[in-house]
Amino acid sequence: MATKGKISELLDANPEILRLLVLSPSVSAAREKLYAYLSQCEMAILDENCQLHPLEKKNTRDCIHVFRNIISVSSEKKTGHSCLNILHQLATMHWRENEWPEISDAFLEDMKHLFKGIIGLSGIYSKSGICIREVPEFIHLQGREAAIVRSRYLNDKTDHYQMFKEKNGYRCGLEPDIISRRNETRDVILHHLDGSLEDWHDYKWHLRNTYKNCEDIQKVIKLTEEEEHGIREATEHGLAFGITPFYLSLMDPEPTPANSDHCVRAQVIPSRSYVPKMLDQKKCGREALDFMREADTSPEDHVTRRYPGVAIVKPFLWCPQICVYCQRNWELSDDYPDIVDPPPADLRDSVEWFKRNTGINEVLITGGDPLTLGNKKLETILSRFREMEHIRRIRIGTRTLVTMPMRFDDELLAVLERYHNPPHQTITIVTHVEHAYEISKEMAEAVGKLKRIGIDVLNQQVFTRYNSRRFETCFLRENLKSIGITPYYLFNLKGKEETENFKVPIARLLQEQKEEARLMPGTVRTDKPVFNVPSLGKNELNSWQDHDVIMIHSDGSRIYEFYPWEKYMAPVNTYIFKDKPIAEYLAELEVMGEDSRDYDTIWYYY
Repeated sequence: MATKGKISELLDANPEILRLLVLSPSVSAAREKLYAYLSQCEMAILDENCQLHPLEKKNTRDCIHVFRNIISVSSEKKTGHSCLNILHQLATMHWRENEWPEISDAFLEDMKHLFKGIIGLSGIYSKSGICIREVPEFIHLQGREAAIVRSRYLNDKTDHYQMFKEKNGYRCGLEPDIISRRNETRDVILHHLDGSLEDWHDYKWHLRNTYKNCEDIQKVIKLTEEEEHGIREATEHGLAFGITPFYLSLMDPEPTPANSDHCVRAQVIPSRSYVPKMLDQKKCGREALDFMREADTSPEDHVTRRYPGVAIVKPFLWCPQICVYCQRNWELSDDYPDIVDPPPADLRDSVEWFKRNTGINEVLITGGDPLTLGNKKLETILSRFREMEHIRRIRIGTRTLVTMPMRFDDELLAVLERYHNPPHQTITIVTHVEHAYEISKEMAEAVGKLKRIGIDVLNQQVFTRYNSRRFETCFLRENLKSIGITPYYLFNLKGKEETENFKVPIARLLQEQKEEARLMPGTVRTDKPVFNVPSLGKNELNSWQDHDVIMIHSDGSRIYEFYPWEKYMAPVNTYIFKDKPIAEYLAELEVMGEDSRDYDTIWYYY
């Protein structure tokens, strides 16, 4: 519920908006007055005598654009919500504390920043927006003198990155003390499972010994009360759960909630809210669980197609361990009698579909994890695609580089090398590393082997609360490149209800891309930030033309309208998405030990 102080802050942020609201006898009258006011604001910043810095002017225009959107009748109809109605009530009625509208402080905080931005008072560049003293010294210099001063300025930016790395204690799994500690955990695991070092290097041993309950996991690491509850709930209700012995060895013996280990654990250990929400959705049937609406894009069993030149084939719906936020976690089976060498799906009709559709030139083999199949079965699939001249590229989506890097043994490498035949047909491995703490020396060695036979390795990262602190993703990019993995996609987390505790506002992802990632060399910041629209595909978040903020909900959530990639080719439907409130996310960062003031510019990323 909103507090009186926050309401006062909002109404004081832009006295002219308050005046217009108070003078309006109705919401429709307020809308008309505010539209006229926004046009005046826009004309003022376009005037040649406007003293605002050009960057402040750009931000002001963005804020005007967003405010126009959120007070429009069209946006109200699309979202079933009216923030203008709330603002009018706040300005025109004298509320007793227990009679305030159903609004949150998160709503008031977002609106307050928007009100300030409309008149050039964002505070990003200066308190006034005019920026006389704040202009970098090198702007007024020329030649070598300017270059030297600019170089010192850039050193400060680099030092800023280093400061955050040290302050937050970002760690990479390639550091000697971490390697040593993980070797000790490996020995504990081998002792409990009565295994040998030879077993450890056999991926089939890891598949046979996947950890599936609290009792066995607690013989290796300590679980928090919440982690223990999540695992017990998941296993008791038949939800897929498992951790490979190798991935368990990446976790610290003691939980460290504000450190790197928390990201590793959170990916596979269900939260307290995960299980009940999954079970609620299961009651609604499989269609409710199919968040990405793959059924709408499946022209043949085991096939998904959203784009002209590429399609997905899913030969096997199982993984040795399930990521909590996986888009297919609802259909991955946890019960296979012969898990070491499982049967692939009958792909006869799927392969025939690919043969008929000669416009497809690239196939993504995914699942589940296709590298849990035996080499012979994998080779059978690869051989079928080799026969198709129109298939130029084969991608294999796998997380085994993280969860079970010993899968890349000599036999598998020989199979991959046989079917990697540039320029006629190439193989690319696409993996999923979430945090630099997941990187291991075994992963680095496996990537090295792949690179030596000419196979590229790309990474798809999901941006979550557990890897979203300042420069945390930059740290991952740097370390991925150091072992030969190229950052490929940075995904906004899919809006599934069961992953509420993972969510990060889109504004934070944009802030990361425009501020932190921009400090990295171009060879490192190669990933593209995307929002995956259910059934329609990827939209690039860096581009305004792909989305709009159309409402700010009373709970503080921004509501976006996404325009599919086909928007200039066909009149396809748009997609409405309700985001996580920024203020709520910043509060979570504070709990993790972050200073929310370090994220102040987040309010002006739309």
